Amino acid sequence: MSEKTDFGFERVSPEEKTQRVKGVFESVATRYDLMNDLMSGGLHRLWKDDFVTQLSPPRQGPFKVLDVAGGTGDIAFRILKRQGERADVTVCDINAAMLSVGRDRAVDRGLLRGLTWTTGDAESL
Repeated sequence: MSEKTDFGFERVSPEEKTQRVKGVFESVATRYDLMNDLMSGGLHRLWKDDFVTQLSPPRQGPFKVLDVAGGTGDIAFRILKRQGERADVTVCDINAAMLSVGRDRAVDRGLLRGLTWTTGDAESL
């Protein structure tokens, strides 16, 4: 008998759950940040600001960060804003569509240095 896990109201294999979760995020990637704004009333922005404050990246010297499940790059952008050109942030996410949106946002913001985008599964780092 194979192992099952919950996905909504269904019991599915862990592999199927991974694929379904990936599919959900692929389908919303271009609207993910808007969805966060609507669902949290914009509060997610304050949570992210607070997270980076708690992380307390140094303002001088090199600083390397691995942003796991970094999606569209919100945390990475905040770190770069605080750290400037001394930052070296790798955004890792299982979902290539989310990373693509993040890369586009980085280009739109002129953040061409200090960022690396890589597809990877946080459960298998």
